Amino acid sequence: MQPLKGVRNSIYKAVVAGGLDAAECNFTYDEVEWRISHGPSQSYFLIRSDLGKYTTTSVVGENPPWPSESYTWASVPDKVKLWAVEVRYDVDTPDLWAELRRTQGVLTGAGYEDLENTPFTPDEQAEILEKLGEIKELVERSDTLSEQQKLSVEAKLDVLAEAAARAGRRDWRLMFGGVILGLILQQLVPQEVASTIVEMVGNGLGHLFDGDGLPVLPPAPPPVL
Repeated sequence: MQPLKGVRNSIYKAVVAGGLDAAECNFTYDEVEWRISHGPSQSYFLIRSDLGKYTTTSVVGENPPWPSESYTWASVPDKVKLWAVEVRYDVDTPDLWAELRRTQGVLTGAGYEDLENTPFTPDEQAEILEKLGEIKELVERSDTLSEQQKLSVEAKLDVLAEAAARAGRRDWRLMFGGVILGLILQQLVPQEVASTIVEMVGNGLGHLFDGDGLPVLPPAPPPVL
């Protein structure tokens, strides 16, 4: 049964007040229930009316269904708003384990198997040393890193510099990914600093790797409050 326009509008306002984009939501109804769906997250909110009693079911992300009952319509929009708030929070909260697996996949060489593992020429080794030197200077001038963090990063860069003389380019690329991943996982540098290092090396040395560049880190997830 189609709800009255005033009821439909109150649901719309509750969804928006809860922080969701109404364009990402869908409101459907039939003879049994009304359904508000959030497309990107697959979350939904069900409303059933029976002789003045409203039975609602809230589903947010991976959470189990949460049933509730109301004996007046006035409380139902508040429940819709609360559902929308929880959906917005669920969408904005990163899956830290998934982010970790994605970062590991990006940095540890997935898809790089076809890169020839030829050694760097003396000129290419000089390019690598020059670029790593520029990064060390940037790290030294950083106001966001402690002295201990700077020393740790510089030590990792020295390892990469030494490896350029003996490792093939595929092996060096994988080593580079491992170094950056280690900096992040050991919390030696913020992810934005690691991303800057990746960008500098990728822009300056990408032509040494068949034009594929270096891996790009996923965007840093928002802080978990």
